Amino acid sequence: MNSLAKERLGLEQALRQALVGDDGTLHLHYQPQADIVTGRLYGVEALARWRHPLLGDISPERFIPSAEETGLIGILGHWAMKTACAQMRQWRDAGVEVPTVAVNMSPLNFHNLHLPALIADTLSLNALPPSSLTLELTESLLLEANPAVLKTIEALSEYGVRLSLDDFGSGYSSLSYLRSLPISELKLDQSFVADLAHDAAARNLSAAILGIGESLSLTVIAEGVETTAQLETLREQGYPVVQGYLFSKPLSPTEFEQWLRASDFCRRAPPYDTGVSNSAA
Repeated sequence: MNSLAKERLGLEQALRQALVGDDGTLHLHYQPQADIVTGRLYGVEALARWRHPLLGDISPERFIPSAEETGLIGILGHWAMKTACAQMRQWRDAGVEVPTVAVNMSPLNFHNLHLPALIADTLSLNALPPSSLTLELTESLLLEANPAVLKTIEALSEYGVRLSLDDFGSGYSSLSYLRSLPISELKLDQSFVADLAHDAAARNLSAAILGIGESLSLTVIAEGVETTAQLETLREQGYPVVQGYLFSKPLSPTEFEQWLRASDFCRRAPPYDTGVSNSAA
């Protein structure tokens, strides 16, 4: 137990230094989201990565729970949002067309009533419209029914930032907040996508979730797409946007630019070739 405590403390100190020091060890990778109706890039999701100078690559499954336990998750969310917006500005200056970037924010971020002002300042600094930023939130946050959270969400929506409900269907889903809150996207949890090929219940549930989203004029995104069979099922069901290793793993900004230039998928109308074999996925 003592060894575990020391390890956690060391990880916390290293993460704090990475956030404050801005030494480049903490960085974002970007995973494309593809519109399978138009064959175009819908947007990208920003995902945090950490390469420690001594410990090497530290997985998000390890450092994000540590950030939550130590109270650094709010700082991490702000850093990710600012870094993603700065990258969007660089892409637009370079003529790289990325419609929107999605950033995962923690519940702690949404408890901050100053979040809308912080985001407005960041977008203004980078000369970006509010529609270029999508904030992903979780069902657990909405189920709190915290007045401060609801006020923050309403303010962000009024400003023009898009809000996406991540991992929909994986928790205690409540349909009441879907009709009362200004959410513009639902993300089908990847556990449903993984079971599409061999589980009729998963297919029925994915179709039902799409129907719920469409009835509320929400864009429904299927994440975790890794095989052409999954893609075909989602296309047949009518899913408009997909994301997963079938198209691309999360990429560094430079790798993403190379992928976008080389990707036949994002330049042609369907039918199209993803350019990735099932074995590679």
